[in-house]
Amino acid sequence: MALYEFDGKRPQVPADSFVHPAATLIGDVRLGHECLIAPGVSIRADFGPVIIGDRSSVQDNAVIHVYPGSETVIGDDVTVAHGVILHDVHIHSRCMIGIGAIVLFNVVCEEDVFVSVGSLVPRGMHIPAGKIVAGNPAKITRDLTDKDKAAARDGIEAYRYLCRTYLATMKTIA
Repeated sequence: MALYEFDGKRPQVPADSFVHPAATLIGDVRLGHECLIAPGVSIRADFGPVIIGDRSSVQDNAVIHVYPGSETVIGDDVTVAHGVILHDVHIHSRCMIGIGAIVLFNVVCEEDVFVSVGSLVPRGMHIPAGKIVAGNPAKITRDLTDKDKAAARDGIEAYRYLCRTYLATMKTIA
């Protein structure tokens, strides 16, 4: 894996989390337990910390960054899907950020928020717990259902399984 120290700070990756060798983590990145960081992910914590909670996954080609004096915080049991961009955000626990979504500066997603595929969440938006947002710019479209929450839990468990399996079996073939 490509882990880089920057300005005296280095990524912290627990032994029970998986970072793919083609992912890049720079500076003050702090991963929780049982996280999965997929190929092509770029997490640059060169200007401030990026903190990711337990059992969260960041999928292929996602980009996470932070401005000087700020931070990006991702809670427990969060799915950051393929190609997502997160910048200076606070994503609380049990959120799902859909494929290709862009979540901009100072956005707060409270617990159990879904950001729909391809959405652009504008600067400073505060999304209340249990809501789904969609569009460009993103707007609240509906409340999360129990079925939505169950699907999110299933996804988290699938990525926890994948994390454990990768740690136990993945081999580089040169």
